[in-house]
Amino acid sequence: MENILANLNIQPLKEPRGFMKVLQFVFSICAFATTVSYSSIFSFTVQCQGSKNATVVQEQITYPFRVDSIDTMYHYCNNSVSKVHIMGNFSSDSEFFVAIGVLAFLYSIAALILYCFLSSLYDNDEKVPILDFAIHVVLAFLWLAASSAWASGLTNLKMATSLDAIIEENKEMCATNVCTPGKELAYSKLVISIIFGFLNLFLWASNLWFLYKETSYFKNKMNMAAGNGSTQPAGTA
Repeated sequence: MENILANLNIQPLKEPRGFMKVLQFVFSICAFATTVSYSSIFSFTVQCQGSKNATVVQEQITYPFRVDSIDTMYHYCNNSVSKVHIMGNFSSDSEFFVAIGVLAFLYSIAALILYCFLSSLYDNDEKVPILDFAIHVVLAFLWLAASSAWASGLTNLKMATSLDAIIEENKEMCATNVCTPGKELAYSKLVISIIFGFLNLFLWASNLWFLYKETSYFKNKMNMAAGNGSTQPAGTA
């Protein structure tokens, strides 16, 4: 433990690349946590025609949003039995978004360990900053792709799980009976997850400049500029 603490260097955390990494760590958790923890309930009532009997249809929607696989059977008018039909499977978009969030979270931990405990390796091996920069480029692009895909997926999820669409889709229940909308799904938590996704895109993309300044390409360029400036002939008075 003493050896580990002896290698601890918190100076990178005071620099933009380290401070940004802490923010990336926090907001990557926020992005995937708000998605996987989502849970909301919709309901509608099937009123039997010519009767006072009514059946409340209620379903819970959760991650990963395979809404076409709902298999709860409902008994309604005249001993009829049916399950709720909803078109669409939105698991691919949500799972891709969560996967990128988890990947970014894990890399943030690895990078913080590198910055704080292996700072000499980062400072002395010119390949390490270049690799760090390249990984950030890839993750910034993946955040763009994942956030855009999940935003599109959420739009389609909203359309598929609106009560009007659900009632229209379940004609077996509602064609000869009166189906009355009840509780709509709440989507605010998923909207927040998309906001976190694009915020992560901003953090990972904006950090590229600070990481580029750590690479040998930038340092060599600055050294050459400084060298050219020092060899310029002095001007005459």
